[in-house]
Amino acid sequence: MTPRLSPRTAGIARRGLLLGMAWLNENLQHFAVRTVTSQRFDKHHVAQLKPLTELALTVWMLKRCGLELPLLDATASWIWQQCEHGRKLVALLLARHDFLPCCALYASLRQLGFRDPALDRVLRLLARADIEAALPLQPWSRLAMRYNLWQLGLTKWPGQEGGLYIATRPEPWVVSGEVAYAITHEVFYLTDFGARELEDVCVTDYLRAWLPYWTRAFVDANDNDLAAELAMVAACLQASHDPASTQGLHSALAVQREDGAVPGPDGAGSFLFAEGDTAAHRDFLGCYHTTLVTLMAAAMTLRNSTI
Repeated sequence: MTPRLSPRTAGIARRGLLLGMAWLNENLQHFAVRTVTSQRFDKHHVAQLKPLTELALTVWMLKRCGLELPLLDATASWIWQQCEHGRKLVALLLARHDFLPCCALYASLRQLGFRDPALDRVLRLLARADIEAALPLQPWSRLAMRYNLWQLGLTKWPGQEGGLYIATRPEPWVVSGEVAYAITHEVFYLTDFGARELEDVCVTDYLRAWLPYWTRAFVDANDNDLAAELAMVAACLQASHDPASTQGLHSALAVQREDGAVPGPDGAGSFLFAEGDTAAHRDFLGCYHTTLVTLMAAAMTLRNSTI
């Protein structure tokens, strides 16, 4: 049975979506990727793709949740232009095969209807190469890469990925930012962002039982980034819409600014700071990720509900 969402929560979620979309429209240029003049790509160049990759995922997720807005289509086209219609990613992957996880950006764009045959060929070769299995990645990060390769039709569904945190159902009172990040992303990919059920019912029960307590820990710590991600997890698991399950979304939207931004935790985005950044750009880097995950949490919560 579809969980019932209270009219108050639904109204707050819709208002948050509208404000967040307004912020997105006003701040789109901050997601732009600087032109790379050197043929030597490094981690800094890949880090520049992170906000754009997360924006592409957000646009796809909002459309997948049923939001058909001209702004989303225009934003998707703008992202594709930032990728130079795939050429920028081809150049990156040919120079650095170990940056294969950046296929995440193209995976979302493919879902949005954009395609580059040359990029398809490069990714097909890399997905079959030995480096794919040998890359030194965290288990959740390897799952993410294989999920995105699956979206591109280049590998099988990664449901049997080994070494995942949630598979062992460890002591639930051991929770930190790093642990929560592994939990949230493993659930995102293993459920295809809520389109599939987890294969292990015991893991589903474990997550549903402890999700409210983990969320409360990050709400109390004023970490609305992880609180909103845990709200996305609740939506992926189609958990009930009682206050315990929606507290992460309520917490994030309670601090949403009038311009639509949702402030991140202390230090958020600082690893992306660069010499010459304006104050406005650093403000953007400090809040963009929390704003995007809050938008996705709101849309996914509304998608799963009756009112």
